[in-house]
Amino acid sequence: MARTSNYPLGLTLGGLLVGSLVFAVTTVAVMKSSSIERPHEPFAEDHVALQEKIVVVTDEMSAASIANGQFAVNLYQRLAETEPDRNLLLSPFSISFALSMVAEGAIDETRDQMTDVLHFVRGDLSRIHQGQRGLQGAVVPDVPREVITRIARLRTDLKAANNRTEEFRNAKRWKDARASWNKADQLAKEINLITSKTSAYELKIANSLWLDKSYPIEQNVLSALEPNYGTVLFPVDFKHRPEPVRLKINQWVAEQTNDRIQDLLPLSSVNNLTRLVIANSVYFKGDWAQPFESSNTRPERFYQANDRSIEVPMMHQWNGWSARYGAFQSDGELFPTPHEIKFELKDDDPSLYPDAQGHTMLALDYQGRKIQMIFLVPQSADGISDWEKSLTYEKLQQWIGQLEQRLVNISIPKFKLEWSSELSETLRSLGMVRLFGSVAESQLDGLSLSQQPEDRLRISQVRHKTFIDVSEIGTEAAAATALGGEIGDGGFEEQTRPFHPIFKANKPFIFLMRDRETASILFMGRYVGPTD
Repeated sequence: MARTSNYPLGLTLGGLLVGSLVFAVTTVAVMKSSSIERPHEPFAEDHVALQEKIVVVTDEMSAASIANGQFAVNLYQRLAETEPDRNLLLSPFSISFALSMVAEGAIDETRDQMTDVLHFVRGDLSRIHQGQRGLQGAVVPDVPREVITRIARLRTDLKAANNRTEEFRNAKRWKDARASWNKADQLAKEINLITSKTSAYELKIANSLWLDKSYPIEQNVLSALEPNYGTVLFPVDFKHRPEPVRLKINQWVAEQTNDRIQDLLPLSSVNNLTRLVIANSVYFKGDWAQPFESSNTRPERFYQANDRSIEVPMMHQWNGWSARYGAFQSDGELFPTPHEIKFELKDDDPSLYPDAQGHTMLALDYQGRKIQMIFLVPQSADGISDWEKSLTYEKLQQWIGQLEQRLVNISIPKFKLEWSSELSETLRSLGMVRLFGSVAESQLDGLSLSQQPEDRLRISQVRHKTFIDVSEIGTEAAAATALGGEIGDGGFEEQTRPFHPIFKANKPFIFLMRDRETASILFMGRYVGPTD
């Protein structure tokens, strides 16, 4: 009698923003994602000069971006409900990519449920694959393969030099420690020099498929995934060596995310019944178009729900060049923020801002002005829960479109957070029910050539892990400088003066990282302050 197996299917994603996601499938599978290197022109090591990439957003890309955005807000809302008053960080971009790959092997009701939750059009998955491929190509900087390889090699050397320096310090071998530190410093400078000449930011997206050598996978699935997602196939031996394969997958994730995502697949998450793992990783490193001065960072109160507060390092700057500001009333309509006010009014006068049911928004550009981080701060420290429930993708897009470039007095926390979650129940609650059912219910028959019961699949777990570090320089410390422009004060009547709004993220807020050209939401999260 044939024995029915439970195989994990996993998916991972990472970034500094970093994130990872893993699916577990019963009867075959672990899926995981990683970054992809595309072919590029030869690179002369002594000179790097790239033309600015012109992005043409096709109908397929637009449809995929809207679907991804709607899924992002839905997923965020459900997680916000189940994890109130906690920090959150997810990469809907990565999760959507991974689920899109799984959907290629789903049939009948399972595929319909997946396409509905992902906001795709039923029966049009090939068009979505084309759109996802276009989005990936649009958001990833066009950096030559040789540059990527060289940077990776330098980072490996830098990590080794830093480790040696620490070892010498611990052994009190000060002369050796100094020599090792000098080497590390030169490597860091070389990395910064190359990255400053090649691209304004670093964004890596990778997709991989870890397949047991004995598993009869449907070739049409591979034919759909490789050209659209750049998925790299790794033949492995889950049957006889599950633990070494798990460690290898975790190592691959760590490499794709510059060691920011560690141990994505925990012990026992892969076993001899696993047959397939699909993984996706996203890694972002960028510097603000206008960095914050570290000398202006100082401890300030961060106000939390229920009249609590905590001290956090708050960064400050005046920004009129790479910042866009907007304020909105409780009904979501634009608040009429003035450009000039009476002399006697102060910039923090309550009449110049929405009431406790409203919110303010700020968009800050990274170098290159292509990727931006958006902050949404409810006026009340207790207001974020109600505000999250009413959020829609359409509202979000409307608000972003109404933000105005102007001189703003900005205060945002310097923060770092890690987040991880098993998402199968969350996705089930959104409507992906059959995917996580029994082997008989999962309907992933499109993944396998075999019709044998022991070769059927189901998803048993979806693991997601993320990391973010927001500092004065950007999302990761690096050498960079930028100057902000100033807005003149002329043109106002004598009885008035220019009004420069104060944007202060000193209470729980939502943040997201977004590609301006395609409107793709790469990361989305909530910050409620430092937590244990």
